[in-house]
Amino acid sequence: MNILQTLLNERPRFHKGETEIQRHFSESETMLSAKEMKRLEQDELTCYGVEKEVLSFLYRRVEEGSKTLETGAGCSTLIFAHCGANHLAITPAESEIELIKKYAIEKQVSMDNVRFQAQSSDVFLPTMEEDGFDLILLDGKHAFPWPIIDWFYTADKLKKDGLMLIDDAEMKSVSILVDFMLADSAWEMVQDFSGKTIVFKKLKSSVHDVAWHMQPYTYVKTGLMQKISNKLKTVVSK
Repeated sequence: MNILQTLLNERPRFHKGETEIQRHFSESETMLSAKEMKRLEQDELTCYGVEKEVLSFLYRRVEEGSKTLETGAGCSTLIFAHCGANHLAITPAESEIELIKKYAIEKQVSMDNVRFQAQSSDVFLPTMEEDGFDLILLDGKHAFPWPIIDWFYTADKLKKDGLMLIDDAEMKSVSILVDFMLADSAWEMVQDFSGKTIVFKKLKSSVHDVAWHMQPYTYVKTGLMQKISNKLKTVVSK
């Protein structure tokens, strides 16, 4: 049985219930129900890995020697390792890193070409000088604006024609980014996994060498807000 089928069958548990903060939180701070809050606070490990179709996609597309990066870590990290990618996984959760390494040893998956950066992505990525990535998976912290921060500091580290996967696109903090990329001429959507994970191909060498009026998403939104403002002024003047 290959590692892909093993991961699909076992869905190994590497993650604590709450992965985005390291402290206890009160009911007044969250919009979760009491039941959901209790589930996050339990000590039991869970699997927050990408969907099986996305793992299969990575298994097919990543080649030996591919240069890859992900924010977050889990089953996907093992796929990158198995495929022989030169891979960088960025996660502040050292317990996840140790569990992934232990599982890799048990399943005889070489981690020789995998590097873990045990830092929050918003701390590490602004200092990262490495570039030339073939594929990037953004699946780190989902609180706003972290998905956009991760995108901003990795977009121009991705090669032209490279792939960027945006996970958990149904969450508003992520869907804002997806909406922007769908409207932007620097990106082409090449795969949609049930609206949860979206794969984009980068069409330009640099996506940051741009002004606001060159971005359809920004320009259209600005124009729409101006029309609304003018209409409100007309109503008020009457």
